[in-house]
Amino acid sequence: MLQKACLFATALVILVILNAPIEWPAIQTLAGWSQGYWGSLISLAFAMLTLLPAMLTLGTGAAESLSALSFALFFWGRFQVTHDWLPLLIFALGGFFVGVEVLLVPGLGKPFILGALCISAAILKSYPDHNQGMQALMVAYASLGSGLWLALKFLPTNPLTRRFIALKPPTAAESQFDPGAALQCLVGKSGQATTALKPSGKVMIDGQLYGGRTSKAFVPVDSPVRVVRVESNQLIVEATE
Repeated sequence: MLQKACLFATALVILVILNAPIEWPAIQTLAGWSQGYWGSLISLAFAMLTLLPAMLTLGTGAAESLSALSFALFFWGRFQVTHDWLPLLIFALGGFFVGVEVLLVPGLGKPFILGALCISAAILKSYPDHNQGMQALMVAYASLGSGLWLALKFLPTNPLTRRFIALKPPTAAESQFDPGAALQCLVGKSGQATTALKPSGKVMIDGQLYGGRTSKAFVPVDSPVRVVRVESNQLIVEATE
C-alpha cells in the first residue's frame, strides 16, 4: 500500500511540475517533448513495453512504476494538445477492466478483451489526426508484443523476478505433489504464499512448493496461509493473521 501511495504521489508531483510556470530548461523541455508527436510515441512505447511485465510481477514496483509514469506522461501530453477528457475516461474504464482481470478472474476473458479495446480506443482518440492515431496504435501493439517476449524470456530465469511471477504455473519438479488423494493430507496445514495469489500462485507448505488458489481476490506475497480444501488437484488456501 505504501508503495502504491508513493507511486501515485510521484506521478502527481511530475504532472504538477509540468503544469507549473517553472523556468527550468529541463522542465520546459520535458513538457514540450511530451506534447510533441514523437515524444508521445516514445512515452506510449515505454508504457506498453512495461505493461505486461508489470502485470506479471505486480507488487514488485519497477515495471509497474515505469509503466504508470509513462502512461501519465503520455496522456498528460495528449490532453495539453487536445483538451479532450474523453480519452482519459476511456482509458480509466479500460484500466478498471484490466484490473478486474488481473485481480479477480485471471486469464484472457471478457474483462481483458474489454480493457484492451478501451485502451486502444483511448490511444486512438488521443490524436485529432486519424492517421497519427493509427500509427500510435501500431507502436503500442508492437511495444506490447516486445514486452511479452521480454517477459517470457527473461523474467522466469531472473533470480530477482522469477519468485514473483504468479501467472506462470509451477513445474512438476517445483511442486512435487501427486494429484488427487495425496493432497488431502495437507488440508488444515499452514504455510506461506511465495508469490502473490491473484487468485492463483504458489504456496510453500511443509517446505514443499505447491500450486495454490485463494477464494479471495488477492493475497500478498509472503502472507501466512492455511489450506482449507482441495479442488481439481489444487490447494485452496486462505490468508491467516
